Amino acid sequence: MLDRAPSRPAAQALPRMSGERAISEIVVGVRLRRDLGDIASLAASIADIGLLHPIVVSQDGLLLAGERRLEACRLLGWETVPVTIIEVANGP
Repeated sequence: MLDRAPSRPAAQALPRMSGERAISEIVVGVRLRRDLGDIASLAASIADIGLLHPIVVSQDGLLLAGERRLEACRLLGWETVPVTIIEVANGP
């Protein structure tokens, strides 16, 4: 059996907003994944069927999830991307 971190009840979920953000305003910090894989193939898929899942960023523009999608959109020449903005606590 896998050990999992307890999930938040729906009432305690982090506040979220959706919108568009300029790719140039998204800050990519230190990432665990070194090899992003085949970005060209992902870009072709996004060009064909669209971006199915928005990029996830903090309110100040720090990338939280979606580096491969972000790079694929950049490769396609997009200036903005759909984002989900999650409010992140700045400390304990």
